[in-house]
Amino acid sequence: MIQKWHVKRSRLVYDHSPWLKIWEQDVVLPNGMAIEGYILTEAPDVGMVFAVTEDKQVIVVEQYKHGIGETEVDLPAGYLDEDDPSPLAGAQRELLEETGYAGDDWQTMGDFVINPNRSGNRFYYFLARNVSRVTEPHLDPTEEIALHFVPLSELRDWLARRNSSLATMAGVLLGLSALQ
Repeated sequence: MIQKWHVKRSRLVYDHSPWLKIWEQDVVLPNGMAIEGYILTEAPDVGMVFAVTEDKQVIVVEQYKHGIGETEVDLPAGYLDEDDPSPLAGAQRELLEETGYAGDDWQTMGDFVINPNRSGNRFYYFLARNVSRVTEPHLDPTEEIALHFVPLSELRDWLARRNSSLATMAGVLLGLSALQ
């Protein structure tokens, strides 16, 4: 049986709540090897939506991502807030805020940890069918978003020609699989 590491010491070295915390831990592995200063990050969970309109267009958002210094296309997504009653409610809020679209045909597609060596935050994936525009987007001051409506049949090829994240590609594969 695989055993957990034993944490001898844990120290918060950076706190930029609610967005990011960085922890440094001294740990001992089951084989007795000690690692000092192992770094862990703590960030909020994320809700991501594979949203399909009534005419079979997938909503994709394009925005600047400072980490790569370029624009990127992604599925609508965002951090889940502490006051969101559930990951689904947070994902629905994010879709509405970023795109102005909503719907009532939602399906969960699972939740996954993107980088389990460094963080335990989860991405919750949802499929939203037959969404329609109900309001104007309500963007945060840090967001500038261009909406793209990509025909479902062209989505893979369209994304292959653009910058996109691993999290989005996982959501696209989950969404396409759920629709089959």
